[in-house]
Amino acid sequence: MKRREMRVRIMKCLYQYILTNKDLDQLFEENLDMDDRDSIPFIVENTIETINNIDELRQEIVDNLTETWDFDRLGVIEQAILLMSAQELKRKETDKAVIINEAIEIAKLYCDEDAPKLINGVLDRL
Repeated sequence: MKRREMRVRIMKCLYQYILTNKDLDQLFEENLDMDDRDSIPFIVENTIETINNIDELRQEIVDNLTETWDFDRLGVIEQAILLMSAQELKRKETDKAVIINEAIEIAKLYCDEDAPKLINGVLDRL
């Protein structure tokens, strides 16, 4: 599985977690491809780290939103993309430009037309 596909799986796990507060086992059962064992560690580690740091990540995002935006006003998919990307930026294992580009491309697939600009602006400031 390509990294973008893995990031989409993480985004979907976070989306479900934010909306339903499902437990991790259920999230992973619904979103992991057990035949693709190589992808599982990346998806699981990033999802768990994001959930464990969700309050801190959320505050960092809030601190970098413009005054006219509020985190709760964002769509849940946008929240999930921002949280996932902020956590990946903290890990410092992937170049910032790559993480931002991936977030923008995922937003283009799953969000409205204004979301990529918002996501780009917030992540660039983190």
